[in-house]
Amino acid sequence: MAEFPLVSICIPTYNRAGMVGKAIDSALSQSYPNIEVLVVDNASQDNIESVIVGYHDPRLKFFQNKKNLGIFGNFNRCIELSKGKYIHILHSDDYIDSDFTKTCVDFMESHPGVMMTFGSAWYLSDNEQSKIAVSDHDIIYSAPDGFRKILETGNMIICPSVMMKREVYDSVGLYSCEYPYAGDLYQWLKISRSFDFAFVANATLFYRQGDHSESFQLLQKTPIGYVDFYKIYSRIIDELGDDVASYRRELNIAIRSDMHACINAGRWESDRMKSFSPLVFLGFALILWTLIRPDSNKVRINKFLDFIVIIFYIGFSFLLLGVRSCLRMLL
Repeated sequence: MAEFPLVSICIPTYNRAGMVGKAIDSALSQSYPNIEVLVVDNASQDNIESVIVGYHDPRLKFFQNKKNLGIFGNFNRCIELSKGKYIHILHSDDYIDSDFTKTCVDFMESHPGVMMTFGSAWYLSDNEQSKIAVSDHDIIYSAPDGFRKILETGNMIICPSVMMKREVYDSVGLYSCEYPYAGDLYQWLKISRSFDFAFVANATLFYRQGDHSESFQLLQKTPIGYVDFYKIYSRIIDELGDDVASYRRELNIAIRSDMHACINAGRWESDRMKSFSPLVFLGFALILWTLIRPDSNKVRINKFLDFIVIIFYIGFSFLLLGVRSCLRMLL
């Protein structure tokens, strides 16, 4: 095995006894020979042990946290327990193609300057199956151009498809637990400022989405995800310091995109969000708006128009609240 660097396929899991088996099977079925598979349970209430006892593969190791560490706290626990030169954190509700590991390792071994890869994915839900891919060919993003690209595209990196060299974590640190929804976005922004990364087209993940997803719960049912975006952009701006002007265009694009996501969440209040007033999301949109620093007349005009839109919907929401209150009193 000396010629094949050890790869740690880490599977953090929480209350996924009914789904984690697919992730484990795909990890153990990799064509790449030198792997360890770590399943790290985040203090689940289900009977995941009954799933694990069915495996008799020495490459599989099982760990249980005494308390729930949160999504990214459990990611960090996986990294601490792993021994590989390369680390792949595979979500317990997803699974990978049999050549996934080999494809990523071969790419990084032949491109030693690339420190992280991510792949394409088949998006799987109850009513949809579609391909998600940046391109049909491999792309290397050199630092700091990759940093700019992530800001421009709104994070094109599919988290469970990421494979990382251990030395990157040693350099930039583990995942921040300050951002329960978007800790991965902050990690990619940290890494891409200093290290080259790549999209590897033939590294295929099968990405299952739905109510079981913790990130889905945080973004689709609470405002937490939108709070994360504001905090992350504020922190990145502070970290850039005097260099912030060099990235102002990309920062404005990223902030404005998430600001409009907040506006839409407030406008189209769905059943999933019914426990939160639209004003909450419109308020976050206004807070994000304050981070935009125009670098051209076009951006100044757009910022002014965005303010008008936000204020209009805030006023409209207050009007709706008043109408609803009156109707309750009458009925």
